[in-house]
Amino acid sequence: MSADQILEKLDEGAQELTIKEEYQLWRKNCRYMYQFVTETALTWPSLTVQWLPEHSIDEDTGAIDAKLLLGTHTSGEDKDFLKVASTQLPSSKSSGGNSRIKITKKFQNSSEINRARYMPQDPSTVATINGLGEVDLYRLDDDKKSSSVQFKPHTENGFGLAWSPHKKGHLLTASDDKTAVITDTSVKSSESIVVRSTSHTDVVNDAKFHPFDENLFGTVSDDKYTYIFDIRDGATKPVLSYYSEDSKGINSLAFSPFSHNLLATGNTNSNISMLDLRNMKLLHTLMGHSGSISSLEFSPHRDGILASGSEDRRLILWDLFKVGEEQAQEDAEDGCPELFMMHAGHTGAVMDLNWCPYRDWTLASVADDNIVHLWEVGKSILDDKVEVDEKELE
Repeated sequence: MSADQILEKLDEGAQELTIKEEYQLWRKNCRYMYQFVTETALTWPSLTVQWLPEHSIDEDTGAIDAKLLLGTHTSGEDKDFLKVASTQLPSSKSSGGNSRIKITKKFQNSSEINRARYMPQDPSTVATINGLGEVDLYRLDDDKKSSSVQFKPHTENGFGLAWSPHKKGHLLTASDDKTAVITDTSVKSSESIVVRSTSHTDVVNDAKFHPFDENLFGTVSDDKYTYIFDIRDGATKPVLSYYSEDSKGINSLAFSPFSHNLLATGNTNSNISMLDLRNMKLLHTLMGHSGSISSLEFSPHRDGILASGSEDRRLILWDLFKVGEEQAQEDAEDGCPELFMMHAGHTGAVMDLNWCPYRDWTLASVADDNIVHLWEVGKSILDDKVEVDEKELE
């Protein structure tokens, strides 16, 4: 039995199992699917996760000392914090290892943290957006236990948060107040607002800058529209748009870091739409989740590899180069050819995911079960050559 068949077997009959039974089955068999996988329980769930770029490699063992950003969602039952966590990733040559995380720093916030992201031009600067629509800026190299700057570009809860990869200090946010805002965080005055887009008619769930064109950014909304705006005209109206009638609302988007014209959007109806920015046409629909899509991110290392997280407790890796590939009938029954791997270890809705920027095929994911997963895709999955006897599968 191949590694892919193991994954399919684990997912077969999942509806018949309780969440606990399903988790136990995954745990028993995950040694076949991962180079390493580790779980750390948090006191409160984190809705956000991101690897920090700072890391060091042990010359003797090859292990990597790594850091991550996390948040808290206490529902008002306790203080909320931005957290910095440390961990050690095992050498890529080893299998297994203990990579549980340890919280090393905490910075206070006035509400639950929905997203936290570091500035690419200055990773010691971290922005958060919370349930009140407030944006806080923190200095990770400061002993101060609170934010250095706070401003409120929104009047309601916000989830969209992205730094410009092109212009230092430009921060894009999106909110339930139906707006997306670009703020120049280096300007401490009313002139800090660069753009305020009011084109959507419902909650704006996510917003991202285009990785290649400094003037473009995209937004998605419960109004079923995907919009592309141009900063040069003040984002007064979208320069491109796509209406997804069957989406039931759009929760997330991701631009490909390899292809100038490829955009993925994650829908409430559990499907992922692949769009061509040249004409905003639908190229393909990825179907494999059974719940609303919560997060999307392309691999920074591999062209055509996309990760998606969902309320169905699953995280799926997709290989877009396999779209349209011929399949044997028995394989087709197990899923579409582009479904590369399914991570089924979370027992709650997946809230966020992030590819490790300096280690290939390695991800962090968080769910509302209070658990952080760090994991690397196993060599058996990547090579697709290692066969596992079905009798060994527990």
